[in-house]
Amino acid sequence: MQTITSHDSARRGEREPLWKLFRVVFGLSALSWGGLALMAQLENHYVEREGRLSRVAFSDLIALAWMVPGPVGCNVAVQLGHALRGRAGAWVAGIASVLPFFMLMTLFAMFYRTPLVRAAASQTLLNHFSVVLATLIGITWYKQTRALVRGKLEWAAALVGCVALFYAHSPAAYVLMLSAAFGAGWVVSPVRHTRIVVSFARGDWQILGVLCVFVLLFALPLPHRYDLALLWPRLAGAGMTLFGGGFSALPVLKTLFVTPAIGISDNDFTLAFSLSPLSPGPLLNVVPFFGYLIDGWVGALIATLALFVPSGCLVVLAQRHLHQLKMNPRFEHGMRILRAVTTAFLAVAVLRIAGRVPIQPVYLITALFSAMCFAKLKVPVYVVYGTVAVGCGLWLAYGALP
Repeated sequence: MQTITSHDSARRGEREPLWKLFRVVFGLSALSWGGLALMAQLENHYVEREGRLSRVAFSDLIALAWMVPGPVGCNVAVQLGHALRGRAGAWVAGIASVLPFFMLMTLFAMFYRTPLVRAAASQTLLNHFSVVLATLIGITWYKQTRALVRGKLEWAAALVGCVALFYAHSPAAYVLMLSAAFGAGWVVSPVRHTRIVVSFARGDWQILGVLCVFVLLFALPLPHRYDLALLWPRLAGAGMTLFGGGFSALPVLKTLFVTPAIGISDNDFTLAFSLSPLSPGPLLNVVPFFGYLIDGWVGALIATLALFVPSGCLVVLAQRHLHQLKMNPRFEHGMRILRAVTTAFLAVAVLRIAGRVPIQPVYLITALFSAMCFAKLKVPVYVVYGTVAVGCGLWLAYGALP
């Protein structure tokens, strides 16, 4: 046993080659449907098989990834790269985690522009995909509320968040709601007279300043003529408000992309989120799709950088001060309320999607089938979408569906 322990300690002291880091993270990301799957595979490889990190150290990476905005799986990959090879490793691991779904979702967008694919994407098929998507988000909401919403204060914050989001139609409302949730948690914390003591370098303050500017650009009510000109910096700011997984991004991203100046329709938007589970990566993999529809490959690249780079920078910055943040009970209490409020994004997303689907028995059948597959049988998402698509195609071919 002593030999194994010494070997593991030696492995943890080695420097991971950058090319190997890229190859491993890229391969695991390409085979991971969802951020949780990526985290599980990274832990299995670098903790169980390679022994490069201890289980406690990897758990700290996961905890911090949930505390900051952005895609959780990619945030873990960035931190892992930073732990193994510093700043260069963070960039390499981050790019490797994003590249697989960037390529696939951009290809989806390319073929979506063709007349054949547009003709195949009938309104009936889109409605069935919307039902599957709403069911998947609803089950995700149920699981998150059970994990994150426990006490009376958390439930009150979640309910107030649902009401506020249902009537909110501006980015400023999202930023205000999240800020108020954290502030309320901080104020009502049972532990008082504590303060966060962290020492930031000049470069850290510069990064925080740029991120704050992005958030302000997203939150401020600007004239519609600036929607396209400031789209990418506002997207970077939107990424700073996304907690709780990719589905929480649905109402936030819709305020940016579904506008007359941008030109993405409701059907385009819904289809992108319907296609996202078919691609590996987190549910935020829809962003390259939107970027390509707006400005081709350049748009897909800029959109991906705008959403994923700021959160990657923030999680690396937070990692340097993880000990101070975790030791402050008032900060953690504020984060508890903030996480509870983010469940409202999922609940409102279900209501928005379901409200656009006609009330017909055939869609109820699709909802029941999807719920059974996701909740009971644990069927992969892409299998459910494929089965629904085949069933819908058969019904359409025989003229049984309206």
